[in-house]
Amino acid sequence: KSTLLEVKPITVRSQLWKYRSEANFALNQGAVSNWVKGGESSISVSTDITGYANYSNKTLKLSSDNFARIKYGLLKSGDNDIRKNIDLLETNSKLNHKAFGKFDISGTMLFKTQISKGYTYSKLKNPDRDTAMLVSRFMNPAILTIGFGLDYKPNKTTSINFSPLSYKGTFVPDTAIIDQTKYGVAADRKSKNEPGLSFMITNEFKPLKTVSVTNRLQLFTNYINNPQNIDIDWEMIVTASLNWFTDVRFNTHLIFDDDTQPPV
Repeated sequence: KSTLLEVKPITVRSQLWKYRSEANFALNQGAVSNWVKGGESSISVSTDITGYANYSNKTLKLSSDNFARIKYGLLKSGDNDIRKNIDLLETNSKLNHKAFGKFDISGTMLFKTQISKGYTYSKLKNPDRDTAMLVSRFMNPAILTIGFGLDYKPNKTTSINFSPLSYKGTFVPDTAIIDQTKYGVAADRKSKNEPGLSFMITNEFKPLKTVSVTNRLQLFTNYINNPQNIDIDWEMIVTASLNWFTDVRFNTHLIFDDDTQPPV
């Protein structure tokens, strides 16, 4: 006396977006008391927060990798006031469409600036105390890089992006306070526009089971002005896991820009 119920189709929706985040906090302190070899006490704090949002649609052959990052640190050394020693606000977006093999047609957008005011310090005006000179602030300068080209992914952890059609803009809106010539912007302008070629490599590998190494290399060359002087932005992060709660982290960030004018 029983009847079979009609089975309704089950629709399985693929997960198009994947999200993850990373947060790091570091505290360093050095104390010197009655020390004859020189030096001074110091304390510093830094934080590095990154959020990722990745999109993948195999039906449309579209994929997108995006992340936003805040990196900030403060330093108190000797009798000096609290000073900023790390400041970075950046976003990185890449939109890919499947082309052939392991190659994708790719569009990239990178944006970098800083959060708070930045100063350089010297004793030229007062030998007994450092004089602070404001050289940067939020959105001054701001650097935008847009590129269009090909993206090669030999594996899941490596991306090689080549964009022969690229644009790099350096913006300093507040020229009344900030000296824009320090960043390669002409004295009578608030921005510098550069057509050129950009090249980016992102790689993550694990030499050991508990150690991961992440490299991000960004290169840009101006087609018109000194193309042989390539702008370099290379960051390497080495993370070693001690246990489920603690990691050891080593971070280097090397930047070279021929258009800037450093103090030395």
